[in-house]
Amino acid sequence: MVQRFIAKILRRPGRRKRVYLEVRPSGIAWAESAGSAGFVDCSPAKRSSVLGALASERRWVGADATLILPLDQYQVFQLERPEGVDESELGDALKWKLKDVLDFNPSDAVSDVFPFPEDASRGRGNLLNVVAARKSLVSELVELVKNSSLTLVSIDIAELALRNLVPYIDPDRRGTALVHMRERFGQMIVCKGNTLYLSRKLDVASDDLRDASSQESAVQSLGLEMQRSLDYYESQLGQVPPAVIKLVASDNVLPLSSMLASYVAATVKTLDWSSFDVDAPPDSRCLTAWGASLAVAGKTNGVLQQVDLYTDELRPRREKLQAGAALSALVLALVVIATAAGVVRYQQPQLQAEADLLQRQNEQLQSAVEQLTRNIETRQPDPDIEAALERVTATLVRRQQLLARVENLIAAETRGFAAPLSALARQVPPGLWLTQIRLDARQGNVGLAGKAQAGRLVPVYLEKLGAEPAFAGKTFASFQLGREESGAMIEFQVASGSTLEAAQ
Repeated sequence: MVQRFIAKILRRPGRRKRVYLEVRPSGIAWAESAGSAGFVDCSPAKRSSVLGALASERRWVGADATLILPLDQYQVFQLERPEGVDESELGDALKWKLKDVLDFNPSDAVSDVFPFPEDASRGRGNLLNVVAARKSLVSELVELVKNSSLTLVSIDIAELALRNLVPYIDPDRRGTALVHMRERFGQMIVCKGNTLYLSRKLDVASDDLRDASSQESAVQSLGLEMQRSLDYYESQLGQVPPAVIKLVASDNVLPLSSMLASYVAATVKTLDWSSFDVDAPPDSRCLTAWGASLAVAGKTNGVLQQVDLYTDELRPRREKLQAGAALSALVLALVVIATAAGVVRYQQPQLQAEADLLQRQNEQLQSAVEQLTRNIETRQPDPDIEAALERVTATLVRRQQLLARVENLIAAETRGFAAPLSALARQVPPGLWLTQIRLDARQGNVGLAGKAQAGRLVPVYLEKLGAEPAFAGKTFASFQLGREESGAMIEFQVASGSTLEAAQ
């Protein structure tokens, strides 16, 4: 577009405005590097006109833009870093390992990686977070930004944009959790300083939290999802769970933090905006875009986890000149051609001699290539290499057969666990969690360990289990009940044997 071309010419270094956009089904969230942010409601069919009008109104023409993909438009997986792969090629190399878990072909994916915290790998090697998004979806967003007279420079993801808020609320890097509630779902991240450890989608809609008929169930589901995330952070990542969870929700009238208190071991508090030095809290609908803009503010320190899904295959290969710019380029080209023609005519004899020399050198190189080709064709395969290949192939076949036998044995050993596990899951009452389960299909022993908000919940749970066919006739001979050192929860262990060994 002519407007964009003129804007590029007139821009001065160091004065470029930066814009951050999150395009969602319900509208477009935006933020500027200067700190302003907002949300515009629009349907997908009107995105182009709405964004174009917004760019004109906010004077964004020619500004650098960063896209932030919402949580439901990409997937993140943890994979071991391969050896011998260049840093710039890791995203493309690892996306093909996701072919069994992606819901689309890896050839239709754009991908990038960012580091997984070393102290959370728990002996699983050097891990990387691999981000994959559908190329066709991202391409539509790229065209939307380009057609709005903006210059797209990068594509970020939601959890890393929210991660930029954490250094402001966790300056001591002790670890904190942030929950952002949206209309259709919520998102929870756990960070230490500017390092992301955990991100999880919370499948609870804001409408269910506001509806009196579904509110209690929705709050309970949300609390359990948050507590499971903290338990995973502690048990699987080996980290100390944060004592406080910061909450950001669009409906500030709803006392959500106090409603969650009975379902989450940590304290839930509404986010205090005083540490961000803002006149008024930003609209929660544009929190992700606003969080992305904080990466430029210089508040964070250390090496950031970063991704950029704006890969080379999505970037334009050339930009077309139009109208007056094309005419000016044509006139300049004609002047250059005329000048070059005069120089060539003047230097023609010398150029002809150089051309003859290059022709002879080309013929010599062609002869050398033909000779090398004949030498390669006469080479025979190395017998030692072929023998080694056969040995490796035979070894691989034997190991595959052994693996199949082991899998059959595992399947045979675990067929008897489905009914007891289903019974355990059905009868868990609110306020009680199982932390350990041990089932011995051969001896019939059962061991359970868990936590409860009240001691009366444990015998109620055991009585309900006794009514299940899978536990008919079972007697829990060993029983221990006590309170945690903090006093917040009741811990219990029961076993059908004579000792509590089954529950350890």
